[in-house]
Amino acid sequence: MALKGTLKDFGIAEILQLIGQQAKSGVLHLEARDDVIHIALADGNLVRAESTGRKARERLGNMLVRAEIITQEELAYALELQKKSLRRLGDILVELDFVSKNDLREMTALQTTETIYRLFHWKSGTYEFEPGDVEWDRETVTPLRAESVLMEGFRRVDEWPLVRKRISSAAMTAV
Repeated sequence: MALKGTLKDFGIAEILQLIGQQAKSGVLHLEARDDVIHIALADGNLVRAESTGRKARERLGNMLVRAEIITQEELAYALELQKKSLRRLGDILVELDFVSKNDLREMTALQTTETIYRLFHWKSGTYEFEPGDVEWDRETVTPLRAESVLMEGFRRVDEWPLVRKRISSAAMTAV
């Protein structure tokens, strides 16, 4: 099943719903003006979402620091080890016993869903689904049902105008 087109033809919800219902595996590539997102799916479940436009605060290490799971110093140490070994940051943090596998699993799920929720605000762009097997870490990744992610995404889109009324400026939020 090869899917290719524009988000004006089919929105992210329809695309993910189709892939999820068909229990397909592969990578969904989405591109808009200033961002490219790759979503890996295994048997219709989301297992990874990567973004070229990911902001520093959305990176795994920074998310763990903001959640007070690790310190800035622990992150800096782990990032130095990562530069030398080219291993995944999460694996290094678990090996150093800075985070538990469960904490890592929860944070990677949050990072994945937050990346996907950004797509709900895209008005235009292109997509292409590349079917095939995808590699993913079964120890630290919990597959997410596409339907569950879609439901939460729709809820957020519906509630966003109410949030914007109450929080009129980014300065009102904690960094």
